[in-house]
This record gives sequence, structure tokens and C-alpha cells, in this order.
Amino acid sequence: SMLAVKLIERMRDIGLNADVRVLFGQPTLASLAAASGKTTDVQVPACRISADCRLITPDMLPLARLTQAQIDRVVAAVPGGVSNVQDIYGLVPLQEGILYHHLSSEEGDPYLLQALLRVNSFEQLLDFTEALQQVIDRHDILRTAVAWEELDEPVQVVWRQARLRVEAFLPHPEQGDV
Repeated sequence: SMLAVKLIERMRDIGLNADVRVLFGQPTLASLAAASGKTTDVQVPACRISADCRLITPDMLPLARLTQAQIDRVVAAVPGGVSNVQDIYGLVPLQEGILYHHLSSEEGDPYLLQALLRVNSFEQLLDFTEALQQVIDRHDILRTAVAWEELDEPVQVVWRQARLRVEAFLPHPEQGDV
């Protein structure tokens, strides 16, 4: 709930750390206080995969537990191969939940949203797709794929480049309005 989010934020403001699981898992304020830790800075390891890398090895992936064979399999699935891999790391629990829902869904993907946009000219379409590509280029999460097949644990793979694919179609008049 929003109250829980506000409480967690206020706790962080005064140097306490708790997540929603901790918050709802405690029956009393005393147990919440005992379960809340002091906020500490998290040190995220620097990316060890350089732009000119030719082979990604397990020691280059401190946030993923993969064998060399698994790394090679993951890299082979990336368009452009190793030169297009920016980083590989594990999923956080929320992402694992999203992946679970994706894999267990029998009718479509519950997290896939579609939109139909209308533009008045081809130039507007080009401007829009160019702007969208700039957003993709700027944000790692929009260039991130999830790999799970034949792996002990799923990982996310950040691509250096992901090209926006645009498909044009002409509706048939007999099909009515699109």
C-alpha cells in the first residue's frame, strides 16, 4: 500500500533500512525496529566487460554465477555477439516474479503492453521513431534481455546497442477501421 511505501521512505530518511517484506512480516513495532538495519551504501562492482572485449569469462561477471559454457550460450543469443554485450548480472526478486508470470502465462504476456499511435505524416513517424531510439540508447533497461534457458538461474543481459524495429503495414479496406 502507499502507506507502507511512505513509512519505508521515512525510515530511510532517518537511516533505517527495511523492505516491504520486513515491514509486513513483523507483528509489532519492536520487532520491526529489531529487523530494520542501518542503511549502508551498496557498492556495485564496475562493469568489467570492455567495448573491445573478445571473450567474456566468469571472473568478469561478479553479479552472475555462470560457467564458461553458459556465458558462451548467452552471448551467442545476443545480436552482434560478444561485442554487443555491455554487462550480465542476476535478476532481483521482482524481476524473477515478472519472469515467472511471463513463463506461466497461457494467454499472452501479462506485462506486454501494446499501443496504437496515429501520425499525420511520414516525417512525424520518423521523428517519433528517432526520439524513441534515443531513449533506448540512453537507458540500459531498454536494452536489456533476460536469459533463462539452460541456466541454473536467470540473468539479464545488457546490450550495447538495440535497434528499434519498425514494421509498416497497409490495412485492407475490407477489414474496416484499424
